[in-house]
Amino acid sequence: MSPASVNIPGIEDKTTVHDRAVDAVRQASHLAHEARLLKTLATDAVEDGVRAAKRTITRGVHEVEDLRDATAHRIRRSPLAAVGIALGVGMFAGLTFGWMARRCAKPSEREHE
Repeated sequence: MSPASVNIPGIEDKTTVHDRAVDAVRQASHLAHEARLLKTLATDAVEDGVRAAKRTITRGVHEVEDLRDATAHRIRRSPLAAVGIALGVGMFAGLTFGWMARRCAKPSEREHE
């Protein structure tokens, strides 16, 4: 035998408008809370990134200062070698840029030479 059930029209859904409104308010409150948590997490992540970037920049500045001091010390120890190196690098750069400029010149400009 199967159990008997009686269907009464209008009684299928026992939730009232008040219950639905309370559920909606609870869900809205929960979503607002979750949004605040996400905002806090995002703010913390951005602040951590900014701190890390500042530390990296500070380290880079200190390394550049150390390199500058070491270079100045080395130049004071052997000034002729420093002048010779600077002259060689300057000549190499000048020749390289001249060669590149000549090679990249338009064909009409090369014919006039």
